Amino acid sequence: MIRPGALYLRSRQVQWSLPAAVAGIALLSLPIGDPGAPGRATVLAVLALALGFGVLGQGLGSPDVALESTGAIPWARWRLAHVVAIAGAVLATVLVFFALPTGLAARDAIGLAGLTALGATLFGGQLAWLLPVGWAGASAVVPPLSEPDLLAVLTWPMQPADSLPAALTAATLACGVIAYAIKGSRSSTSDKNSGFRGVS
Repeated sequence: MIRPGALYLRSRQVQWSLPAAVAGIALLSLPIGDPGAPGRATVLAVLALALGFGVLGQGLGSPDVALESTGAIPWARWRLAHVVAIAGAVLATVLVFFALPTGLAARDAIGLAGLTALGATLFGGQLAWLLPVGWAGASAVVPPLSEPDLLAVLTWPMQPADSLPAALTAATLACGVIAYAIKGSRSSTSDKNSGFRGVS
């Protein structure tokens, strides 16, 4: 008999998304272009984080929203554990391939995890990538200046590890994890058609 955890992971397509995320992060670490360009390593590492969350975040979509609306199973715990596991996997993989300061990487992983979870809550699992990839991509083309504070907030993924505005922004965005744990993902056509044969 297959255990509930294995069924849950299978229903979220983790067996496909995890290798894809690792491969994508590894590709971004390849020495292409001018390795001495200012900030290039940080930009690529942050984009790799966003890519990892974007790929794995699709699994946050619920295969059966009606089932998860029942109280028979503590879905909030499953959802919370799922997001935490994604954050840990993405962070660990990026630190393997990129020489990124641990503090900066952890801060960005926390904030991007919140954005991914919020994206799943608002738009569904298939579009959970939209917020983390969109924000990281936009901040990659804007100089990460520390002043004014608004610019530091908007470019928080690229800010130094000791940036207070960036840390506060990441902590605020992390609240998206709570919203997802409580509410779950928004239903989509693909979610409804996929069917759930997991934990039940």
